Amino acid sequence: MVNIDATIIAQVLNFIILLAILAKFCYKPLLKVMDDRRNRIINNLDSAEQTRLEAEELKKQYAQQLADARAEATAIVDKANKIGQKLHDDFMSQAQEEKEQLMATAREHIEQEKQQAMLDVRTEVISLATEIAGKVVSEKLTGAEDQALIAKTADKVLNK
Repeated sequence: MVNIDATIIAQVLNFIILLAILAKFCYKPLLKVMDDRRNRIINNLDSAEQTRLEAEELKKQYAQQLADARAEATAIVDKANKIGQKLHDDFMSQAQEEKEQLMATAREHIEQEKQQAMLDVRTEVISLATEIAGKVVSEKLTGAEDQALIAKTADKVLNK
């Protein structure tokens, strides 16, 4: 059987006192340090999660801004292309109008020159006919001689 003597009782009392001292001075502060560490880790995890969510939100905002900037750039390029095409069309229509005006002016000028040439030819023909008629009348010859004289005079006038 187990012999219980005073040493064992003293050792058990010493052990209980040691446990009480350790519990008061070591165990409670150790639990407090562990709780603080766990709370700090939880806070850090929460903070990291919050930071991750904020980063994702910023990433979405930047992606949206980038998409908006690309859309705006595309709109600007399209607008510039439309303006360029409109300017091209305007210049082409203006050039066409100027060409048509020049052509009309040239036609009018040609028509005037033609009319003037016709008047000059008519005047010359009248003058030649008058000259031929004057020579024919001044030299009153027989019918065959009249015809030869008219032909000869006409050849002379035309060859001038």
